[in-house]
Amino acid sequence: MHVPLTIPLLFQESCLRLAGLGKELAGNRWLVAAGGVALMGMVHWMDKSGPPGMLALSPLLAAGLLLGTILAGMVLPSVRKGARQRWIDEQRTAFLERNSQLFASLSPHGRERYNRMHERVARLADLTPQGQPGPLGPGENLLWLYLKLLIARDHLEDSARLGSMESLEQERLQLLHELEDPALTATGRAARQHSIDLLEQRLTTARMRGGRMDEIEADMVRIEHQLALLCERAAQHSALGDAAVRMNLVTTSAEPLADDLPGGSLISEQEAFLARCAEG
Repeated sequence: MHVPLTIPLLFQESCLRLAGLGKELAGNRWLVAAGGVALMGMVHWMDKSGPPGMLALSPLLAAGLLLGTILAGMVLPSVRKGARQRWIDEQRTAFLERNSQLFASLSPHGRERYNRMHERVARLADLTPQGQPGPLGPGENLLWLYLKLLIARDHLEDSARLGSMESLEQERLQLLHELEDPALTATGRAARQHSIDLLEQRLTTARMRGGRMDEIEADMVRIEHQLALLCERAAQHSALGDAAVRMNLVTTSAEPLADDLPGGSLISEQEAFLARCAEG
């Protein structure tokens, strides 16, 4: 993932380092005493022999010294490294916070499955040698896919509670049976026929929902096996390959839009974040 080492980011890191250095120096009483004596001596000297303009220029000189120190610090490798790591830490904190909010929206069963996968990813991180630092750890992109599938599955299960295929089919058959009654009026027959048409549409939707849920479950099982394989290879110290392996999911083309799911804006932010990480 490309880390944007912008001027504000480097400036902030430089200021933080200067503040930390100042704090360390302030904690040394001998340096503080020596600095106080030197300052008093300088003021006394300027009062006795220096021109009045020197005292007036002292704030400007101090500001120039501070700016020069900050600009010098901005080009130091340690400052650049610190700024890069600070940005990565901020990105990771935001990623984990969004994950926590989405995790809270899961059903109890979904949370249980996610926790099992989270433990496996934590195990993979312990077994994997530290490589190029980045906002994502080994296997965390797979864990994100797993979380997104859990959210989609819960969303579909909520829709399924409005009516099962069995109950809808029984209601449809009942209405068909009622249509056979010759005593029905034309209005009553038309109303029942309209209800049958609607029930058939609901049955079609239910069948599509069932197929989608089957695809989601198949993808979740694949991710579970992929993470298990990564852990096994890491434990054996064999070639781990890409611990951030990417998978072409069955549900990719048919997956519901992020905005249609609970927490859709958070999902969109996570997707954008993962896309930036994939850029290298």
